[in-house]
Amino acid sequence: MAENERIIRIMFVKIKPAYFELSEKEQQEFMRRDREKMEELGYKLHFMLDCSKSNDEWQFIGIEEWPSIEAVKEIEKFHEEELEASRYAEYKTYFCTPLQDEYTQSGITNK
Repeated sequence: MAENERIIRIMFVKIKPAYFELSEKEQQEFMRRDREKMEELGYKLHFMLDCSKSNDEWQFIGIEEWPSIEAVKEIEKFHEEELEASRYAEYKTYFCTPLQDEYTQSGITNK
């Protein structure tokens, strides 16, 4: 991935019990800090999907766009060092770049 290439991050998430042990105010503060940092780094949320009714492994799938791999690295560092996100959620991420060729339309497969 090139340094300033747009990055699509697909994130699979399952909330851990520790998150629900936080007070409502602490949960709101956690989410506020997360969203503020993500917006500061230039992210765009394309989709947040609720899988909880059909999948026991993951509750949510998020599809995000980031301006660069550096922005993704910075948010991941923030998530672990500042928010300690792995205490509150299990997650797995995949990084992709938009595909533009004769089989796609605007980077999304049309078949």
